Amino acid sequence: GAAAGIDDALLAEAYFFRAFDYFILVQTYGGVPLDLGAGELKFNTTTIRTSVRNTVPEVYKVIFSDLEKALSDLPDNPRLTGSATKNLARLYLSKAYLTYAWWLENPNNIPTYPECSRDAGQAQRYFQKAFDMAKQAIDNPGPYGLQPTFYDVNVATNDRNSEIMLYADHNEN
Repeated sequence: GAAAGIDDALLAEAYFFRAFDYFILVQTYGGVPLDLGAGELKFNTTTIRTSVRNTVPEVYKVIFSDLEKALSDLPDNPRLTGSATKNLARLYLSKAYLTYAWWLENPNNIPTYPECSRDAGQAQRYFQKAFDMAKQAIDNPGPYGLQPTFYDVNVATNDRNSEIMLYADHNEN
């Protein structure tokens, strides 16, 4: 972290976004290649030209680890308007637990790729973790809150309001 000259909170944003991206990928494609060439759960510092598709549980292991790390090191208030915070990490961790629990339970008997076993007996534990994390997020809103009306959420002059938890900012250039 800080020893490498990178602030822990800034590194936490990188962990958040790696988890965010892998979470989108695993929901869309199932298992995807984890490019963690510097070692398990480490940032990649070496390039490789081959890839192997990891299983869904292997991908979620990285997502959970990255979001837990981000949660511990992110600030309560955004570093910049619209940047990642503790509560954003809580909400994504809750959603990741929830989707993983559903995947484990597999109520619609959907095949997975690459093939791997699913321990449906673990689903309830992840549903509970999702609930607990969501409850923590609701109880600790930080700088976030609902706008008074639907209009206030959507009017262009209020595009940086307290309901918006993450966005890529821009300027006129």
